[in-house]
Amino acid sequence: MKRIQTKITLTYVLLTLLAVSTFALVASLATQSYLTNQKISELSKRIDIVAPLLKPETGDSLASLYHHVRNLALAMDFRITLLDGDGVLIVDSDVPLEKTSGVENHLHRPEIQQALQGNVGTDTRHSATVNRDFLYVAKVLRVPNAEGELQRVRFIRLSAHLGDIQIMAKEERFNILLAGLVVVLLVVGVSLFVSRRIANPMVEIADAVEKIRSGNLETRINVTGDDEVGRVGQAVNEMVEKLKADIVQLKRLERVRSEFLGSVSHELRTPIFSMQGFLETLMEGALDDPNVNKDFLKKAYGHSQRLNTLLGELITISQIESGEMKMSFRYFNLKELLSTLVEEFRPMAEHDNVRLCLVEGLPSHVEVLGDKERLRVVFENLFENAIKYNKPGGEVVVSFEQQSGRVCVKVADTGVGIAPQHQPRIFERFYRVDKNRSREVGGTGLGLAIVKHIIEAHDSHVEVKSEVGRGSVFSFTLKT
Repeated sequence: MKRIQTKITLTYVLLTLLAVSTFALVASLATQSYLTNQKISELSKRIDIVAPLLKPETGDSLASLYHHVRNLALAMDFRITLLDGDGVLIVDSDVPLEKTSGVENHLHRPEIQQALQGNVGTDTRHSATVNRDFLYVAKVLRVPNAEGELQRVRFIRLSAHLGDIQIMAKEERFNILLAGLVVVLLVVGVSLFVSRRIANPMVEIADAVEKIRSGNLETRINVTGDDEVGRVGQAVNEMVEKLKADIVQLKRLERVRSEFLGSVSHELRTPIFSMQGFLETLMEGALDDPNVNKDFLKKAYGHSQRLNTLLGELITISQIESGEMKMSFRYFNLKELLSTLVEEFRPMAEHDNVRLCLVEGLPSHVEVLGDKERLRVVFENLFENAIKYNKPGGEVVVSFEQQSGRVCVKVADTGVGIAPQHQPRIFERFYRVDKNRSREVGGTGLGLAIVKHIIEAHDSHVEVKSEVGRGSVFSFTLKT
């Protein structure tokens, strides 16, 4: 798990070594070039100084010239070479006089050719004559007041041994490499520190992710900072929180699904068992008994109606919650729809001795935006509940009022009311405040859940205000 730290450290060290080596090489070459150029300049100036000093004090023979040149070379610490116009060696301070005739012609040497072009001729090479590395500088120069052998001189060449320059270049390389070693050691220390700062959080993240993968969702990464590593740690923490929330949601959905299936099976079982009981009784002989046969048939038919209603509402809420039910929003006249529904439910209300009415004086031109057929289902459920759970002689009042850009619709009743502890849950599927009374009046426990979903699809929500024994008011708003 620490490999990332090793990789970072090695990368820093290798890059530093490469940089130091490159710098040492470039610096060494630059130093050697600089020292060589300095030496060339010095030798060029010395040629101009040496030329007037070449005339021997005694005699003008070749031997006198040789000894004089050799003494000058020793005094000035340079090698002096004199050549004639054809490149033939006259004398050389490092070549014994008796071997001069055996030295090859110098005319085609690079420094001589450059001197012929009117320039200062230079070259560096290994001298086969004296078996040493030299820097050569040559000029075409006539010796002033020349006599004897000096009259033949056309090229004066000074040369210096490169040993000093090479030694200085080596020392420079050594110093640079020594400094580079110090830099490498510093870089190693710094890179270890930096890589540890980078690697440790990454290792911590990797360990935490491994624990999370193993199922420990309580694991958290303690990484601070707003850099990339910090953001990765924060992202992993957020991912775990979301994963936990998703798991909680899945468990909740699983629990809801189990409860839903249990409720559905229970709700279906009751009318089915009742129908079976009535039909079995009829089949066993009650069909021929005029005192009970019609009553049993009516009860079986009532349970079949309840079963049909339950299945229809199950299909409706399933379509809503799965998103299969699409809404068709259109503008429609709200008062016309409410008036029609009030008239349709009035016989039911009169049967239960309940007065159902639409508030008089409501504006007739109000249009709202919504799915008219789905909202019809909402009003049917609210009207039916307000009538069923009312008291004899009670009242259901339907009204609406315009607000800023919306219309608030209210269905108020004078029924049994809903206790405060039940009010937050009445919109849950199959939740009943009074299960016995709900079954007596034929409720399925799905009506208000359907109302809730349809109203929420209209960008609104259902509010309920209720007091036990005094009735309830259900209200919601629609866009105009």
